[in-house]
Amino acid sequence: MEKAVIDEFVELVSIDAESGNEAEIVSVVMGKLRDIGLDVEMDGAGSKLGSNAGNVIARAGEGDPIILCAHLDRVKPGKGIKPVIENGIIKSSGDTILAADDISGVVAILAGLREAKKHRSLPAVEVVFTVSEETRLSGSRHLDYSRLLSKMAYIFDASGPVGTVVTSSPTHVGFDVHVVGQAAHAAVNPQDGVSAIQAAAIVISKLPFGWVDDHTTTNVGVLSGGDATNIVCDNVRFKGEIRSLVASRASELANEFTGTIVCEAEARGAKAEVTTAMEYSGYTIDRNAPVARRIVEALRKIGITATFESTMGGSDGNIFNANGISSIVLGTGCQLVHSTREFIPVSELVASARLVESLLSVS
Repeated sequence: MEKAVIDEFVELVSIDAESGNEAEIVSVVMGKLRDIGLDVEMDGAGSKLGSNAGNVIARAGEGDPIILCAHLDRVKPGKGIKPVIENGIIKSSGDTILAADDISGVVAILAGLREAKKHRSLPAVEVVFTVSEETRLSGSRHLDYSRLLSKMAYIFDASGPVGTVVTSSPTHVGFDVHVVGQAAHAAVNPQDGVSAIQAAAIVISKLPFGWVDDHTTTNVGVLSGGDATNIVCDNVRFKGEIRSLVASRASELANEFTGTIVCEAEARGAKAEVTTAMEYSGYTIDRNAPVARRIVEALRKIGITATFESTMGGSDGNIFNANGISSIVLGTGCQLVHSTREFIPVSELVASARLVESLLSVS
């Protein structure tokens, strides 16, 4: 299996598939799924996203299925990937990402399905390969859930080693702020101006950054404004986020931030408009839930102990859970993702494939 897994991984990461441009890789994996024996279709998410492909949905077997999921897109720079294999490690050549996030999950599912089919007919299973996951989980947001039967999903998309079981993810609230001041000539009559830059700087200084408590983080990550150094700037925009494993805490902080921003801006003679939006809802899966018990048993069968973790990141799991599908996210062993130093041990790719095969054999 090892050589086949390496070859397929290299094949798929070598296909350009940055978010919104997944048509080629969608076509390839649909063919692979059909060759394995699954019924395959593509939903209409692509047209809703303005991209060139939708999500891939495939199914096989009779009875109550489980979902195996991974995403097909990758972050930039993700074109012209040339993987390097050295001493059992597949890594980026250094000028692009590797796209192990999340081609490692795609390859694991494909290889695991093939291995399972060698021994018996495929059990009830649905495969979902999403597009545009890296852009606000857009593919799974626009997935046609009416086409899915399962209420239990395993998403191969965590960066921890195989055996990592993510059962908790945060609620993510974004905020967008527009600070309006008063323009004036910065050298002739600066006293007549109200600097939106200064007001925004003071406002931002009043907001906490990083860990607010042991389950909540906040950040301001985008700031823009100003036209020239001789103008007292009258318009500034900044954007940030709040993430918390406790949903009520995220909502509470969003309200607090809005009040602080408006009041602090007004105290400097400026005005602030604040827009907040729920990017995705968090979830916590009980370790005794069926979806968790099944993965523990599947891991045990291949000699790996489950390690339960929380994450402060979002994934398709957040959207699946919000749509009534009990979902957990599984480590595939990729490391330093979203960087040109990304790599994955071959042994982790093989272990992920074995895990898929094992998942299909337990109930």
